[in-house]
Amino acid sequence: MTTSSSGPLTGQVAIVTGGSRGIGRAISRGLAKEGCRVVVASRTESEAAVEQRFQRYASGTIHDTVADIRQDGGDAHSIRCDLTMDRDIQNLVRETVDRYGRIDILVSNAGIDCEAPVPELDLDLLDLCLATNVRAPLVLCKFVLPVMMGRGSGGSIFAVTSGAARGYRPGRVGYSMSKAALDRMFLNLAEEVRPHNIAVNVFSPGRIDTWMNRNGDWPGTAHIPMVQPEEVVPAAVWLAQQNAGTFTGHLVERAEFGRTWGPTTAAP
Repeated sequence: MTTSSSGPLTGQVAIVTGGSRGIGRAISRGLAKEGCRVVVASRTESEAAVEQRFQRYASGTIHDTVADIRQDGGDAHSIRCDLTMDRDIQNLVRETVDRYGRIDILVSNAGIDCEAPVPELDLDLLDLCLATNVRAPLVLCKFVLPVMMGRGSGGSIFAVTSGAARGYRPGRVGYSMSKAALDRMFLNLAEEVRPHNIAVNVFSPGRIDTWMNRNGDWPGTAHIPMVQPEEVVPAAVWLAQQNAGTFTGHLVERAEFGRTWGPTTAAP
């Protein structure tokens, strides 16, 4: 067993949404290894029944993520949260504060797709996509920010976006719209909370081997190298360490970490 008690984020408290698998699980474990106390949030409390060929993508629950963190010597807590329900978001924030007394880091990672040409869009799915990818991150910030501001010591918030926000993907107009809205929302929020020393950034992880890519290449993405979720961890940990005085108001690509942004770059 390893210990997570002496990293650069020791004692800080992070909420990670969509933490049951994929990018969210990797970020949760990465933050815990740097000393964070991590609240893992998702709707996934039990394994879904899926085709065997998709098992590695679908496997995992918030409790599994927490168990992995504790196995490594870290401190984590799981909270079931349906991000389309305001009361669930309020409970997530309240339970985090009740347990740990603070919130320093928010990783808005949860998101869903709505794949179809526009004439064939399922409107209920479109509404769910917008509720999860756009409205929920804003509502989450609404309830987290007063906690961060109340401590007066700053904090870090970042959202996980997609290259689809900035380029055409066949059959993904609705999804692209949701991620573009997320990007603009967080970049504007960065300016609103700058006086409180809270960093707000947008993180584009690139093409990651996750559930959303389980059916193979999305049209127009085959040229982008696919990497495992653990590849996002160094960049995510660095973002979690920032405040408004060091790095805020940026949309950054994981593939450029350490080159055009990150520990080798200057403040904004």
